[in-house]
Amino acid sequence: MHMPTQRVISLLEALADTEHGLSLTQLAQAIGSSKGTISPILETLQHHDFVRRDKLSGRYELGRGLYLFSEGFRTQDPLMAQAQACMRQVVDACAEICQLGILSHTEVLYIAKVDSREPIQIISRVGSRMPAQKTALGKALLSQCGRDEVVALFAGECREEPFDMDGFLEELQTVRQGAIARDLGKINPQLHCYAVPVIHAGRVDCAMSVSLPAFRDTPEKHVQVEAELRKAVARLERFMDETHEGFCS
Repeated sequence: MHMPTQRVISLLEALADTEHGLSLTQLAQAIGSSKGTISPILETLQHHDFVRRDKLSGRYELGRGLYLFSEGFRTQDPLMAQAQACMRQVVDACAEICQLGILSHTEVLYIAKVDSREPIQIISRVGSRMPAQKTALGKALLSQCGRDEVVALFAGECREEPFDMDGFLEELQTVRQGAIARDLGKINPQLHCYAVPVIHAGRVDCAMSVSLPAFRDTPEKHVQVEAELRKAVARLERFMDETHEGFCS
């Protein structure tokens, strides 16, 4: 592994994992390097607008240059372009936000979204993370995992706050048997979310979800959301099978 390149990647990953930026000292501690080593790297990244430094706090944050790269990826990568097309199909039919997520240890990492045009809509951010045990996407992503695998995965997290492991495993079992994954107000009492796993090469690769305000979640809307999600997921799975590509494989 080329260590200078690894330092650049580690710096960007550290900044991506924080919402309020990091100081030079915090960045050095986060990646295990000295301030003198990473300072010229940060200056170069600033010059190319991949990193910015807040003038008041002195904290470093991700720069706009990375956004241009991400936009290029969304349009140039065939799999991401197909996923966006499938999600847009859901939004056009349901008028609610559609999101795509992958599993990152015990969290859901949101990698794509298509926003609703409704005046009252859910706000989310690509690149954000949420606890897998609290989200419909997390339940969909973990639906194929066995009991022992799930218990081992959450062994550390379970001690941080009350967590009904038995109830969570029961929910995973219902999704494994074909039910849609759901979060009815656990993250936010005013928010409902439904998700379906995307299977590639015999395993869950990612998951697609629809989120909507609870007051719009009528029985008719639920039926529509589930039908459109399953249709879009089937379309994405066919593309993955034909191209032999997945987001996590």
